Amino acid sequence: MLSYEDIIENLSEGVIAIDLGKKVSVFNQSAEKMSGVSRSLVIGKDLNEVFRRDVRLTEMLAKTLDEGRLFAEYEEKLHRRFGGTLPVGITTSQIFDLNGNLSGAAALIKDLSGIKSLEAGSLRKERLAYIGAFAANLAHEIKNPLSGIRGAAQLLSKKVKDESLSDYTGVIMKEADRLNNILNGMLDFARPAKLNKTEINIHKILDSTVLLLQEGLPRSAFVKTYDPSIPDVMGDEGQLTQVFLNLVKNAKEAISKDGHIQISTRILTEFHLVEEGSPGGKMVSIEVKDDGCGIKQSDLENIFTPFFTTKPKGSGLGMAISLKIIKEHGGLLKIDSTPGKGTSVTVYLPTEIGL
Repeated sequence: MLSYEDIIENLSEGVIAIDLGKKVSVFNQSAEKMSGVSRSLVIGKDLNEVFRRDVRLTEMLAKTLDEGRLFAEYEEKLHRRFGGTLPVGITTSQIFDLNGNLSGAAALIKDLSGIKSLEAGSLRKERLAYIGAFAANLAHEIKNPLSGIRGAAQLLSKKVKDESLSDYTGVIMKEADRLNNILNGMLDFARPAKLNKTEINIHKILDSTVLLLQEGLPRSAFVKTYDPSIPDVMGDEGQLTQVFLNLVKNAKEAISKDGHIQISTRILTEFHLVEEGSPGGKMVSIEVKDDGCGIKQSDLENIFTPFFTTKPKGSGLGMAISLKIIKEHGGLLKIDSTPGKGTSVTVYLPTEIGL
């Protein structure tokens, strides 16, 4: 026959209970996993001592015990022992003995990280769909008058004899061309991709990318570590080349003159990406890592947002388009960065071809 202890111990939610002296009396396995703290370090200890960083949790349990105030699905952040926080939902209740006397208080803690991830993903999809439609309409509306402006400037430049004035017409044409490139990027982001998939040697694409961006850097700036066992992948060569040109160009702009860019590849036999639009199976990883200036955390959170950029002349579409292309190939793009130390961007692509 199941005991109450067995039920509590095997709940997927964390359970923390305190006695009348606010000493921790119950701390189940799920609570251990969520907090990263062993119950041997918790049981019998003062609540405020154990959860010094989780002030709201201790306040809720104290108010439940002392005032009878109950909290239901209260969203908070639970600090983990070894770094980071976990989004949780906290529900509290008073505990009474068989005689109806108050004997303590308990908190039921639910891990909300999966729900928050889904909500964030759904919100991003809605936002990107809206921005994509807006970008397409805006680009079409601007392109025609822009062509007229450039054409008029070109005709004017042929008739103006004064060199100082012809410089102005040159600026008009140059800026019109730059705006046109931005508009083309907006259209690339907004329109559905037409993938022309063929068997591709990723290493050849990476070598071509390095060759194109080598100028201005010593040959030793690029360090290539390729896994020779990587098979060809199925993909659109032009679009994947666009992705790696963008990633390596970003790395090049981030490093100093004596900086380094490391490009490495490997086959992941145990990595299975399972999400909407992904075929799953074996994956190839391509990492572009630099030792440059890095990216601030506040900027990193917006790195894939269209039109967000920290560059004076950037369009803010490069990473958004790169992410879109990789997702359309059934892959994943991940960024890790530390300000002052550098950035690592890893692309995961399904092989779709046997080894």
